[in-house]
Amino acid sequence: MADHTTGRIEASFDEPGWLRKPGFIGRTVRFIIGAWLLWALYSLLRYGWLVLVDTTAPSQIEWWLLIIVAFWLMPPVVNIGFTKNWRRAPQVVLSVLIAVAIVLDLAIYGTWWAPPLGLFVLAWLVYFTAHLGFSFVLSALLATPGCEMRAIPHLWTLATGRATKEHHCPGFIDRIDRWEADRGH
Repeated sequence: MADHTTGRIEASFDEPGWLRKPGFIGRTVRFIIGAWLLWALYSLLRYGWLVLVDTTAPSQIEWWLLIIVAFWLMPPVVNIGFTKNWRRAPQVVLSVLIAVAIVLDLAIYGTWWAPPLGLFVLAWLVYFTAHLGFSFVLSALLATPGCEMRAIPHLWTLATGRATKEHHCPGFIDRIDRWEADRGH
């Protein structure tokens, strides 16, 4: 078993079989979070064009909160979702691409927020909410052991019979899973 004290930036992966499947309450929480994220994805697809692809930055705090949270959670979503340990590389790549878009905006439109940045932010947020939302819902449906970001690799295991590594997430959902498991024994 690997040491899981490294936090969200460094992901450690273990051989399958040592984590318990979540129970009904943990799966329900995952499903609700996944549904909320998929609703955010729907909102992005419906309204993102109007709000983000413009020559002025979004004025609503909700958009900025989504951008900040997505930036903060990018390493675990990418690292755990793809079973890689790229540490902060997803944030670095994202930052460089945002900087390039801002330079293009300034050169073409004379303002830091314009369609190049807006399109990039929209595409990134669509990927982020789709990957995270689908993973949460899938993890609820499959009772994926450990981190919900392992749901797609878990589905791969179920479909092919090829085991994929597991990852333990020490977040609030893990506490729910432990509480529920302790209640049942």
